[in-house]
Amino acid sequence: MPHLELLATLEGHQDRVWQASWHPTKTLLATCSGDKTVRLWAPATPTDFTKWVCVDTLKGAHKRTIRSVAWSPSGNEIATASFDATTGIWERDPQIADWECMATLEGHENEIKSVAWSSSGALLATCSRDKSVWIWEVESDNDFECLSVLQEHSQDVKMVAWHPKEEILASASYDDTIKIWKEDEDDWYCADTLHGHASTVWSLDFNAAGDKIVSASDDKTLKIWKQDGGKDGSWTCETTLEGYHDRCIYSVSWSKIHGLMASASGDNTIQIISKDGEAGYRSVAVMQDAHGVHDINGVAWFPTQTHQDWLASVGDDGLVRIWRMVE
Repeated sequence: MPHLELLATLEGHQDRVWQASWHPTKTLLATCSGDKTVRLWAPATPTDFTKWVCVDTLKGAHKRTIRSVAWSPSGNEIATASFDATTGIWERDPQIADWECMATLEGHENEIKSVAWSSSGALLATCSRDKSVWIWEVESDNDFECLSVLQEHSQDVKMVAWHPKEEILASASYDDTIKIWKEDEDDWYCADTLHGHASTVWSLDFNAAGDKIVSASDDKTLKIWKQDGGKDGSWTCETTLEGYHDRCIYSVSWSKIHGLMASASGDNTIQIISKDGEAGYRSVAVMQDAHGVHDINGVAWFPTQTHQDWLASVGDDGLVRIWRMVE
């Protein structure tokens, strides 16, 4: 039977860990925490994946919890979103072999909950408890211009995620909806609002093709949304996955390589979900007590074929875990 096998447990954060983000090409993991730092982790040796070390700590730029961390598509920059209402842009200075915060993006009124780069690396999106989504254009010399402030959510916006190929953005909110944002002649607008969840939508992710979205909610369900073929680009709920978790689902990751979904919950379990037939899905593996008695805040599949069976998880216990999916 397929199952998750624990490869390594990474210790070092001094507070709960909120999110994990894999480098786009290297065996390097970034994690962010309530301790106001980002830690970068790598295997201690190129061949032993059971021992990992913290190779860098990004600190000093934020006054409060770092809630979200994201690598740029090139892997040369890291964006950090903080409860201090700022977003940090970090670059590694090769001369001193250290990461520096090269830009601080301001404008949100409250805690920033999520940050994400578009697939081209030309755009950055942030969202906040101030109910807004901001779209930033990446310019030269670490300049970022705010292109649009999107204010159609009626509550706290929990997460933003970009389409894997196009400049289409999805946002998840405390108002129980998902919104799809598109650009039209330099103006961003809400192309669709997805209703169906009965409570807060905490997390979402696109599949590899970008024609489906999985969303995770406080209503203990996962929903799969499918893009309609029409020009308006509307989305409909293809199926609702119930019974996999018995508490709020905080995070979901849809592998762009093998197509498996991983979901993490306040019930301390990680579920691995596979496509089953035309529109069906089923659980193929479950890891109970993945972080002991603690909430699991985030899961993330490795982004390339190199270690496509690896899954990172982070929790309220301050730990980072690397799992391997074993057939």
